[in-house]
Amino acid sequence: ASGEHARQQGVNMNIADVLSLVKIRLNRPPGDTALDEYFTRRIEAASARLEKTGIHLTGGADDVMFLVDYTVWQYQNRDKPGDMPDWLRLERRERWLAD
Repeated sequence: ASGEHARQQGVNMNIADVLSLVKIRLNRPPGDTALDEYFTRRIEAASARLEKTGIHLTGGADDVMFLVDYTVWQYQNRDKPGDMPDWLRLERRERWLAD
């Protein structure tokens, strides 16, 4: 649930913080909680997908923002054809190489 620390697939970060930043990136008002459960599941799924590809998020500021960017990109492009933008693809590659 929101506010709890997620310990999923080795991830240790506050999901509520990630959710808050996802909502900011999507220009959603902070008081709008209608999609919080959905966004939380998308965050968890994005984190699990990264973990499966060998990217181990530690909860540092760079990891939090990477998870936010990755989650928002997935959400905004879920029904669109096309590749991941270069900046995000390169960030994902750099994170994978670092692990």
